[in-house]
This record gives sequence, C-alpha cells and structure tokens, in this order.
Amino acid sequence: MAPVQAGGEQVVERLWPGPWFWALGVAGAGALGVAYGVALTPLAGWLVAALGTLLTGVLGVRLAARIAVGPEGLSAGRARLPWDCAGRVVALDREGARMALGPQGDPSAWMLLRPGVGPGAVVVEVIDPQDPHRTWLLATRDPQRLSRAIAAARGRLAP
Repeated sequence: MAPVQAGGEQVVERLWPGPWFWALGVAGAGALGVAYGVALTPLAGWLVAALGTLLTGVLGVRLAARIAVGPEGLSAGRARLPWDCAGRVVALDREGARMALGPQGDPSAWMLLRPGVGPGAVVVEVIDPQDPHRTWLLATRDPQRLSRAIAAARGRLAP
C-alpha cells in the first residue's frame, strides 16, 4: 500500500521493538557466545555470538509492525481497514491510552500495541456491521499526526 501524503509528509510509521528487546537480544547472544567459547573454542563462541546478534536483528525487523495510511484504507500490521468501513478517529494521550486498555476500553477492539512505542494511541471506529471488532486501537509515537492523516485521507479518498 503506497502511503498518502498528508500536509507534505508521508504517513507511515514502523513500531520497532523497544530498547529492552535489543539489549536483551544482544546480551543473550553474548552470554551464549561466552558459554560456547568456554565449552568449545573461542572461535565457536564468536560465531555463536555473531549469529545470535544477527538473529536478534532479523527478529527485530520482523516484529516491527507498520502503520500506513494509503489510498485503499488504513493498514496496521497485516490488517487492512478500507475507508468505507472506517468511522470516527480519536487521538489518545498517555492517560487516554491507559484507559482504553483498561476496564473502560472496548473489549471487542482489534489492537496493535508495542511496549515502549510512545505516549499515546489512536482509536478508529469500524462501521462495518459484519466486522467483529467495533474499533481499532493502534499504538503510535504521534497520535495527533496519525489521527489527522487518517481523517484527512478518509475525507479525501472515501466515496
């Protein structure tokens, strides 16, 4: 899905894993490298550490969900929401996102969340009666920007 230009900026966001993922992955690879280096040879240890670090990088890229506003609709990870099924959009600050995840939240919401992504989230209403989810809850680093882009694209591109 090609991103839509909203106010001159591309509206695509990657939700990369947080710093703890990278730190634990590299530390785990290093620990395995030391263990193999002591048990076998230093060369084996270096190879295991390098492969573990490479695996951490590959997993990090694969786990990075993508949110994009495109001509056909909203794309979040593997899910797609066509513009004719998208309703109201609400940007949530940190407290609003916390409430949306708690007892006040929609239990039928489809969620794309990543720990440590940002201060807020965006809620998109789903108006398709056949869809089991009434809303989408998307973590984002800039909820205002994403909600404006969705509203602008929906208004410009929807029939």
